[in-house]
Amino acid sequence: MKIEVALHKSSTTKERGDLLESLTEKLLSAQSYEVIKEIRFTAVELDLLCRHKISGKEIYVECKAYRDKKIDANILKNLAGTLFLKNYAEAWLISTSEYGKEAKGFTNEWKAKEKEQATRLSFYDPKRVIESLISSGVIKKQPVDLAAEYIGSENLIGEWVLLITYYGIFWAAATLAGGIPSGVLCYYAKNNELVDDADLLSNLANTDTSLNTLNFKIPKANKTKLVEMDFIKTTSVVQVQTGEAWSDYRPARPEDFVGRIKDINYVFDFFKSVREDSTKTRIFAVTGNSGMGKSSFIAKLRSKAENYQNKNRDHPEFCVTAI
Repeated sequence: MKIEVALHKSSTTKERGDLLESLTEKLLSAQSYEVIKEIRFTAVELDLLCRHKISGKEIYVECKAYRDKKIDANILKNLAGTLFLKNYAEAWLISTSEYGKEAKGFTNEWKAKEKEQATRLSFYDPKRVIESLISSGVIKKQPVDLAAEYIGSENLIGEWVLLITYYGIFWAAATLAGGIPSGVLCYYAKNNELVDDADLLSNLANTDTSLNTLNFKIPKANKTKLVEMDFIKTTSVVQVQTGEAWSDYRPARPEDFVGRIKDINYVFDFFKSVREDSTKTRIFAVTGNSGMGKSSFIAKLRSKAENYQNKNRDHPEFCVTAI
């Protein structure tokens, strides 16, 4: 997930700073802080002195709205220096860009310090900023399911970007055609409603977001094609019958079945993933040439599912076709 402070291309540097401040204040408010002093350095850098509404604790907050470069270790070292020089209770870094390798190393070293010191610096990368906004109710989680249902498949949706704009806060994701980004789906981040206002979409397309080279016109919803089932031409499913002895020409009895341990375990691992809802797959097939033992294998699976160790387990109902 990414965060982009997206302004109109003709916006002033003052407007850019105000937009950054609006995001920061939403995050601080979610943590019960209020801004008591602003120190603006550049259009994309804003330092704030904040006070907790209940405890009265004052903290120093530094903001970075980078897009094309990562946070480096020097920024974090300077933040730590300011913390001790000014003797603030805490210092936070709120960033809309990812941390570089050395910066990640710095954060890991700092978090390993004694708790009293480690908690005096807080590092808000884009993921943590988004998580805080979601947990506080400022925004909802990115609408993956809604977008997949609208466009037809989750595989047709690219990376999600949280757009902070003058028009509001939006979830936006590229729609893919032939694996290549072509259009954009936008949702109001507050309630995950689809943005279908043509003028608003045009305004968003004219911001400096990384998505502005794509088509912001709302695509047509994918219509699920209804398939009429011909129940007259169905084939009855019969249970696999086994022989009465090991020498019988019919499929082998489970007690006479030898081998295929790896395949049996694979099938039962699949049943486990179904029970735990870690897969949406509900169909599998056993394939092989005639006489390879497919029916015997199915009979063995049925027996294993009914044995002492597995009889109390909630195995999903299944129908296996040998092809």
